[in-house]
Amino acid sequence: MPHDRPTEPEILGDFWEYPLAFGDTLSSHEWVPLHINRLLTSRFVARALAENRRADIGTALLLWCEAFRQDPAGTLPDDDPELARLAGYGADLESWRAAREGALYGWRETHISNQEEAPGNRRLGHVMIAGIARDMHRRKRGRDQARTEGSKAVARTRVKKKLIEIKCSRAAESPDVVIAIADWLGERDLYITTDNVRAAFEATRGGPKLVQVQ
Repeated sequence: MPHDRPTEPEILGDFWEYPLAFGDTLSSHEWVPLHINRLLTSRFVARALAENRRADIGTALLLWCEAFRQDPAGTLPDDDPELARLAGYGADLESWRAAREGALYGWRETHISNQEEAPGNRRLGHVMIAGIARDMHRRKRGRDQARTEGSKAVARTRVKKKLIEIKCSRAAESPDVVIAIADWLGERDLYITTDNVRAAFEATRGGPKLVQVQ
């Protein structure tokens, strides 16, 4: 993981369009980068220490970690009972509200591009956390795409072998034919068997349709 400082999203006036949408999550991640120097020299830490509110630092770190497990990644719900739970206060709303201002230093309401899909789900965002979440989500999306392309390559190799088995060597040498057959089978969630490849070959040429092999 590069240790470069993440590029922060731009905020225009009071309106902030969050860089991720609902559905953009990091649910499978077990770690996030911690920019130590930036944290130790931040106004947040300086203020907490100056006001003898050291507990705010621990509470904030808990919420930062929880934010990366939220939807979208890097946000928090703008809801005191839920925030109290995430911060470890449980049902003790009075204690949470006493800690809220310090623990949520730097957080503000943000707009999610597909907010209409989750009416009433108001979210809070933090510029630094948002930048990290966006960068991590981009890397996750790249890895997911690489895995998908790898699976497609394996499927095409198997289709090519099956075409050779059924004496369709010319078709096996055509990338367009192999891709069409592999995609056709994939869309129907069918195994790459000899019979299915033969039927898919006919189907993609406008021939008889496939009856799924059980």
